[in-house]
Amino acid sequence: MKFLTLLKDKRFRYGTMSTVMMIVAIVIFMLVNLVADEFNQSWDLTAEQLYTLTPQSERFLETLEMDITLTYVTRTGGETHRVVQLLAQYDAASPRITVEQRDPTINPAFVLRFATDIEGGIPDGSIIVQSPYDFRVVFNPRDMGTWQRHPQTGQPVRVTYEEESSITQAIHSLTLGEPSIIYHVTGSGEIPLPPALVSYLESENFIIRTVDAILHDIPETADGIFITMPNRDWGTVKADRILDYLDNREGRAFVTLGITAERFPQLDRVLQAYGLRLGDYIVIERDTDRTFMRALLGEPTAMMPTWALHEEITLPLVLQGFNSLLFARPTGIETLDMRRDNTNIETLFTTTRDSDALLVASDMDDPDFIDGPFDLAVAVTQTFMAATTRTTRMVVVADWLFMHEDINTLIGGGNWAFISTSLNWLQEQPSGIWVPVRRPAGAAPVMLSDAQVVTMTGVVMGVLPIGLFVAGIFVWFRRRHS
Repeated sequence: MKFLTLLKDKRFRYGTMSTVMMIVAIVIFMLVNLVADEFNQSWDLTAEQLYTLTPQSERFLETLEMDITLTYVTRTGGETHRVVQLLAQYDAASPRITVEQRDPTINPAFVLRFATDIEGGIPDGSIIVQSPYDFRVVFNPRDMGTWQRHPQTGQPVRVTYEEESSITQAIHSLTLGEPSIIYHVTGSGEIPLPPALVSYLESENFIIRTVDAILHDIPETADGIFITMPNRDWGTVKADRILDYLDNREGRAFVTLGITAERFPQLDRVLQAYGLRLGDYIVIERDTDRTFMRALLGEPTAMMPTWALHEEITLPLVLQGFNSLLFARPTGIETLDMRRDNTNIETLFTTTRDSDALLVASDMDDPDFIDGPFDLAVAVTQTFMAATTRTTRMVVVADWLFMHEDINTLIGGGNWAFISTSLNWLQEQPSGIWVPVRRPAGAAPVMLSDAQVVTMTGVVMGVLPIGLFVAGIFVWFRRRHS
């Protein structure tokens, strides 16, 4: 009787039900954990997909035909979660990829094997990318990104992640074989190559060296030369050496110049040999759709040039998702009627028909303008028909500022990608691979349209308060009559 009475008691029934439900919940929780541990499935819910490989990397890894080992060099317990997750993505993306982790304190001999030519050794947290024939070291992930100081706290804040782009480019360079050696020509006060650009090109399988062409010939080891804007004319000897390299050795040259206060006759002589001449004017784009952040750049001539389709130079950029390049202070490139036979000049970038140009020699009180469009970058191929056929290739850009690191960053990396595809065309190699950098949440400002502002204000100031008020009245009414 007491037992039956106990069963009829509401508190006993509710207590028993609560206990059973708790036991069921614990069992379900244990089963979910067992299943999750078995399948080890995770999802990347970050807005920028920071833990997921980009489509560019995935497409490249699908075509990988060489075994690659990625070794994460870090002390046990000191792993970075993001790097571990990223390496797992590489492991899953291709059967050719093997991922391993080595503790430098436990395996010092392994690490020293790769640190012979690296000053200071391999930092903890680095990644060794190894093929059967060579290797690359991707240094500490803390260095693979852009950092800025917080304007209020002064603490460093990370604004880009570049681990994936560095690893994928390292794998790509290992699959290309021997790197090409490109000499930066100096001796006349040339604009130096930005160190970050040199690092980028090295990741694209180029070795960058320098040669003073006033004192030395272009080395026999040169696969190409990089000519930047000088602050004085070259001199006869230097111009002759460059012409000798281009004419007689199937030379390859990437040339980036700009407007000067006076003509450089010896430099002009080299360009004229290939049917080119730099303009005596500063190009100004009047089409507002092709201008870009002029106030930020401080350059009233800043513009995004218009593409001209070139299968091996500009088309790869379009396929990689670039919209344009960014030029800061360009002049024009004029094509001469008098030039050698078998010289082919192809336009790469140009201005619109709305553009014009200010003649440098004009009176500022009464300036002279000429109408566009203007060629801003061209590709030149010149074939010499002799006992053996020789072909010279050049890419000439009429704005040296376009290779500046800040300008390249503003356009999302397109300027340097153009340099890479141009150098590959010069070497008759396939285009390189570009992987976009990632930005953590909050690194970029949130931009809201007027409609979005009105909608959010209406929700916060109207819908939510009214909804809470109505819900409160409903709860009060139910309780009042229950």
